[in-house]
Amino acid sequence: MAGPVKAYNATTTGAVGPTRSRIKQVGVFCTGAGAFTITNGSGGDTLIQQKFPVGHTLLNVPGDGIVATDGVFVSAISGTAAELTIFLG
Repeated sequence: MAGPVKAYNATTTGAVGPTRSRIKQVGVFCTGAGAFTITNGSGGDTLIQQKFPVGHTLLNVPGDGIVATDGVFVSAISGTAAELTIFLG
């Protein structure tokens, strides 16, 4: 079922978006290679762990996305000037 999708930006660790969400896509922009980890709430199961190169990278999540029942939480982010744009539905 299609629903509204909103974009949220993250440059540091912390909660992103509403309590229960579906991760649809993650965009990364950085000037130095790095990595990020997204968990189901703070201290929850790892939902996405991804390395990325310099520049702009998109991570598309197939189907209905990844459900974060306790909310999307960026638990780690590295890379020079790294910024995530997380699309949630």
